[in-house]
Amino acid sequence: MDEKKLNVAIVGCGYWGPNLIRNFSQLPEANLSKICDLDKNKLEEIKKQYPTIETTDSYDELLNDNKINAIIIATPVFTHFELAKKALENDKHVFIEKPETLTSKEAEELLEISNQKNKIIMVDHIFEYSPAINKIKQILDNKELGNPNYIHAEWLSLGRLQPEVNVIWDLAVHVFAALNYILGKKPISLSAHTKAYFREDIDEVAVITLNFPDKIKAFVTVSWTEPEKTRKMTIVGSKKMLVYNMLDKDQIKIHNKSVNINQNQITYPEGEITPIKIEDTEPLKTSCSHFISCIKNNTVPRSDGQDGLDIVRILEATDESIKNNGKEIIL
Repeated sequence: MDEKKLNVAIVGCGYWGPNLIRNFSQLPEANLSKICDLDKNKLEEIKKQYPTIETTDSYDELLNDNKINAIIIATPVFTHFELAKKALENDKHVFIEKPETLTSKEAEELLEISNQKNKIIMVDHIFEYSPAINKIKQILDNKELGNPNYIHAEWLSLGRLQPEVNVIWDLAVHVFAALNYILGKKPISLSAHTKAYFREDIDEVAVITLNFPDKIKAFVTVSWTEPEKTRKMTIVGSKKMLVYNMLDKDQIKIHNKSVNINQNQITYPEGEITPIKIEDTEPLKTSCSHFISCIKNNTVPRSDGQDGLDIVRILEATDESIKNNGKEIIL
């Protein structure tokens, strides 16, 4: 593809849509030509901020516009499949919010259509584009911690209670994508336990145990009902330990600590704590730019349709485990 700007359109001006509008409107290699939403009041607000960008409440208008190269979908998850399918069938590349779809069957169909049409589908697993998560992957790949024994992750906050999906589909999806990415492996089994306190039908707190190859375990806790926002991951390796705290000034710290057993003598060697410098780059900006680059260079996105499918399969397995009282589900 030549070097001219790609024309993109965004559907959805709700919670996340304005962030995508801001980023795609600022990309020098993209031209945000149209914004779509069924809510005309939201469109009016967007028009005040971006007066030069066309707005419409008709999705068909985006599909029928031959000048539009790609459609960015930032709508509720239950709409993702139909919107993405229509976009692909109308020869548009697709950038879609997490989770990709409500079922793995839908994700499989989107992947099949994208392959048939030779169009890119990219899922915005935003933590795969986080400088901190990428640095952690580098540290693990370089064996600086030794072999990872287990990972403990906490994604907690007060709200936002989602109306359509439980807390796993909302918050844990971020953790699942990050774990698959930094470990370079997919879990082989999992179990999940949840509880609803404020609404009987939508779980607000969950604890998930994932079993990865090489005896690596991940213990994930997510909640919408905690008083303080937490985005934290601890990786315990055979040599050293790492703590990632997204909300801390020093997001990554390597702890030179371990447990040693020699002739039945247990010791706890302890050295210095080393903060790791990372780039100060907005992950969403990187994600949006990566999408455009993949289209121009005809390359596979880091978080492609297969990656989206893998995560939906994990989410489905958590649902199955919950229905069976926390039974271990083989993936």
